[in-house]
Amino acid sequence: SNALDLIGPVYSIVDSFVGVREKTSVLFAYGLLLMRQDNLQEARLRLASGLQITHNFIGSLQLVSQYLTALGNLALALRDAGQAREILRSSLTLAKKLYDIPTQIWVLSNLTSLYQQLGEEGNEMENQEYQKRKVEDLQRRIGEACMSPHHFELIDKVKLEAHQLSELDIKRVTAGRSMNVDLDIPESVGLYTRAPMP
Repeated sequence: SNALDLIGPVYSIVDSFVGVREKTSVLFAYGLLLMRQDNLQEARLRLASGLQITHNFIGSLQLVSQYLTALGNLALALRDAGQAREILRSSLTLAKKLYDIPTQIWVLSNLTSLYQQLGEEGNEMENQEYQKRKVEDLQRRIGEACMSPHHFELIDKVKLEAHQLSELDIKRVTAGRSMNVDLDIPESVGLYTRAPMP
């Protein structure tokens, strides 16, 4: 219900958006929300629409991969095994090309469910073994990243930036100028801010 409260008002004005990035993000989030509400046919329409916009106008393989994985999961829920297999294989190929291990694991878990549905025990066991190796690889990479000196530098930098931003916000509020601050909201969201007072 919280997700619906957040995405519903944005989705209702999505056609007024100028930017395709915002539109595809809203369609993806709304499609996932519809899936959680078991409105599978409507979810399929929204996700397919978002995939088409992403493919035609943005060209982001990462986002296309996420759309395909969600649509493969949806086809699996709708018991459309042929479409699920085709979509999930495409998504896995893209995720491998992008070295996106978390998405590979998500796709592999869906493929395991597909093979269980179809009673393909050989494919299921082979897939589970591959998924296990990918999870181990991901855990190893996360461990290496967390122990890297660069990781600690980034964490310290983010903490410092968040702290500085917080102090700046407090000063703006106490100065009574918060209504005149340029919020730098993209015009594609459909909201325009007034220029700061001279």
